[in-house]
Amino acid sequence: MHPLGLVLFVLIALGSGYWWLRQPLNQRRSASGKIILLLVTLGLLYLAITGRLHWLGAIVALSLPFIKKLLPLLLRTFPALARWWQSRRQQNQSQQQKQRRGHNSPLQEAEALDILGLQPGASREEIISAHRHLIQKLHPDRHGSAYLAARVNEARDRLLNG
Repeated sequence: MHPLGLVLFVLIALGSGYWWLRQPLNQRRSASGKIILLLVTLGLLYLAITGRLHWLGAIVALSLPFIKKLLPLLLRTFPALARWWQSRRQQNQSQQQKQRRGHNSPLQEAEALDILGLQPGASREEIISAHRHLIQKLHPDRHGSAYLAARVNEARDRLLNG
């Protein structure tokens, strides 16, 4: 980074911090957003000026906040776009409902055996051993998936409790 650019960036950051401290407590959250937007904008502008960011990329990045603000206006202006947006939202909601319904359905014994990697007629000790082996790999505390850990627990409970 060029020394002059670094000095300007630090001065702007310090000035913004001073301005933020002078804001009333109930307005600091919106002030933080404005400061972040300013610093990101200046950083993108610096990258574009120094040739490290293509100008088209800078325009797209800088226009994103404005597009977010203009989206409701576009939806009101173009009814076809509003219908398309609404249909996408409905599709997403129906997919989420299907996923919830699918997960809440009771686990069948064959599926539970498949999850734990066991054969029908497995003993209690085999079920506990397979569960312990899988849960050590899949537990969220060990950077595993909470969903998979829950499914392994559900499979164990289904097989042990019938």
